[in-house]
Amino acid sequence: MRERWKAGVILASAAVYAVFASAQTARPKPDIARGKLVFDDNCADCHYRDSKDEKTGPGLEGIKNGTLPSGRKATHDRILDVINTGPAEMTSFQNRLTEQEKEDVVAYVMTL
Repeated sequence: MRERWKAGVILASAAVYAVFASAQTARPKPDIARGKLVFDDNCADCHYRDSKDEKTGPGLEGIKNGTLPSGRKATHDRILDVINTGPAEMTSFQNRLTEQEKEDVVAYVMTL
């Protein structure tokens, strides 16, 4: 009986840990409409959304076709890396945007 109780406690603890661990690594669900607002507030001063022409930074038109202005493949993680670290001439938004805002703007940028 005592062994069953111990096994139950161990299984319950493992289940709680698994739920907690997955919650810590799960990304927020992106919202494209909110991403447009984040883009307008933080990115539009330097990047055109509807042109490949350079403003202060490169125009972002065509990213939905799979390629960044640098020629690299446009993926969620690459765009997020640009937001967080940026190229040398771009301000980092790692601590300026929430994780939700970053996910939203990545989703939006991937529609351009």
